[in-house]
Amino acid sequence: MAHYTIRPLEVARITAPVGLLGMGGDMQTFIVAPVPIFYIEGEGTKIVMDSGVEAPDDQGLVHGFPCAGGGEEGIRTALQSVGTTPEEIDYLVLSHLHFDHCTYSSLFKNARIILQKKEWNTAFNPVPPARVFFESSLFRSLEAMDLVLVEGEYEVTDGVSTLFLPGHTQGLQGLAVSTAKGTAVLTGDQCYSYYNLDPTRTEVTDLAGTTVAIAPRPDLPFLPPAIFVNLVEWYDSMWKVVATASSRDLIIPGHDPSMVGKVFG
Repeated sequence: MAHYTIRPLEVARITAPVGLLGMGGDMQTFIVAPVPIFYIEGEGTKIVMDSGVEAPDDQGLVHGFPCAGGGEEGIRTALQSVGTTPEEIDYLVLSHLHFDHCTYSSLFKNARIILQKKEWNTAFNPVPPARVFFESSLFRSLEAMDLVLVEGEYEVTDGVSTLFLPGHTQGLQGLAVSTAKGTAVLTGDQCYSYYNLDPTRTEVTDLAGTTVAIAPRPDLPFLPPAIFVNLVEWYDSMWKVVATASSRDLIIPGHDPSMVGKVFG
């Protein structure tokens, strides 16, 4: 089986309440978190998971959140740091269709695009509380590209498969990736941070270097982020994540500040 390396690449920074990391958390204290894409390379194949976020407006906001970076420049600069461009990517895997994960898919002109059919169908008519996070103008053009709608687990290429993880959205998917150290799992926003995987944590350090207290929940196996559509499915998906990964050290969350600059595998 092919082995790959995984590099989380920061395309923007977003400021949000620390309470979004965990259900019932502090919504008055703010942290600076990455908006990443994930570059996966091996055996001559180049894969990217997710496609970034818009550049901030004149007030420095994206969907009401203070944001720095982003836009097409954010994507190109991030990929340039690993010696490639969007046009050279073979596969683009979209974890889900929230505004900070799918905006610049059109840059990946030569990629086969992998998305869960359930995500595609529900993104145009999400459950009412989730409507604010979907903007169909950002993803409607996907149907004119090389879009592949899959159902459940799907082999993208040798050693890389989708992992259906509903809970945060109805059709969220992660990726199971073969590495030299074992199977890694990119969770997308199933986990915002390592706090969701390990609720005994008591603090998080953001990209600005600020350390913020978070409330430990040792009574829970996993702590859901503040945004989800189905809590039962979320917990089922978490057990699938830990069962698939060769170790918890190979689980890679969607927005954790500590993963920026690391290489997995």
